[in-house]
Amino acid sequence: GPKARAWSALTRSSFCAMVRPSMALPLETLQDRAAGDPLLARFGLDFDCALLVGDGDTDWLVEILRGAVVRVAKGPFIMPRTDLRLRAASETWSKFLAPVPPPGYHDLLALRRYKRMQIEGDIRLLSSYLFYLKRLFALLRAPGP
Repeated sequence: GPKARAWSALTRSSFCAMVRPSMALPLETLQDRAAGDPLLARFGLDFDCALLVGDGDTDWLVEILRGAVVRVAKGPFIMPRTDLRLRAASETWSKFLAPVPPPGYHDLLALRRYKRMQIEGDIRLLSSYLFYLKRLFALLRAPGP
């Protein structure tokens, strides 16, 4: 009937845009949260990275220089230069950020292991600074600054 035709006219992305909340990750607060964190300062001494974080609808570009988050910018971007790209659905990020995440949502590599997160780019860089990146995303779980 007419309802079926109207429903089929919706594309997947337009449907998601209607029903999905905005990105769960409070990335606009990341620079403030990371500033002065002693663990990031210690483990990121020589870490330079252009990190793209996405939830399927929105991309964020996080620039890290010598372990300091120097810039966080909201997309869209046209072919940005990135070293690492982490993408997951909004629902996945929401579960990851819970004070006590469900099993399989507690860690970046667990998200990848269960195919809930796509990680692309320089995997050696990811491996070398895994503790830094885990700490950086863990800071997003805490109440805002």
